[in-house]
Amino acid sequence: MMKRKSAILVLAMAAPAFVMTLAAENAAWAHGPVFSPGPETIWKGGTEVTVAAPYSRQSGPGAGRDVLEPSIEIEYGLTENWQIGIEAPYKFVDTSGADGGGMGDVVLDTKYQLWKKDLPGAQYKAAAFARLKLPTASDTGTPRLGSGSTDLAGGIAAGYESRRWYWFTSAAYSLNNKGGSGLEKGDRQFLNAVGGVRPILSEYGEPDTVFMLELNWERSDRDKLNGLSLANTGGSELFISPVFWWTYRQIAVKGGVQLPVMQDLNGTQPDNDYRGKLELVYHF
Repeated sequence: MMKRKSAILVLAMAAPAFVMTLAAENAAWAHGPVFSPGPETIWKGGTEVTVAAPYSRQSGPGAGRDVLEPSIEIEYGLTENWQIGIEAPYKFVDTSGADGGGMGDVVLDTKYQLWKKDLPGAQYKAAAFARLKLPTASDTGTPRLGSGSTDLAGGIAAGYESRRWYWFTSAAYSLNNKGGSGLEKGDRQFLNAVGGVRPILSEYGEPDTVFMLELNWERSDRDKLNGLSLANTGGSELFISPVFWWTYRQIAVKGGVQLPVMQDLNGTQPDNDYRGKLELVYHF
């Protein structure tokens, strides 16, 4: 079932990409990481639309778990340095015991660029960001599609972009609250470091490709149910994530895969086999 849904989604993303590529006008792109936040913001009055297809697989003790969460995200530039956005996902979950799908958790986000320094052919940036997750996904069915809680995340990101080289760093914290069923997911912490290169220096208006390698560290506190900590939850993980950006005028296709290189999980839990993501981005 998950393979069929993945194929349909990829075809649905590829068709509009081809059509919009034919119609697109010249536009400049700022690049950033795929699996972690970057410091770039859209220009004043600009709109960016992203259709995304994140996929993850877990296996090991207990039930295996496959999750496909296609979404549409819209970002709008209030000023040159401040953007706001909304992301609406639909979630498919397939476990060894049950499978189901439905509306995911809607996310409201904002980002403000704190600092920018322009150099000949290069640029430094730093920004602060925040995300508010709303409990729009069901937390009562089997399998659960959401935590049923309203959660807040925030952090900072910085980076450097030149004609050839890129680097980015970021740190974030997710403050999770209790849901309606008494479950409180553990707070999460994130640290990221990214390096990238443009192997071929294309001219303005030509197709352009950038490759990056991300290191993504995550730590989760133990979940709580009615105030009691759950032993088989929480822990830390480190992922290495090769990603790519392909851009042409107003179109970008980007994606990558997260591969675990360290997992230190509490108790008995399934391991993350991998996570993948494919995105189609259009701005105007």
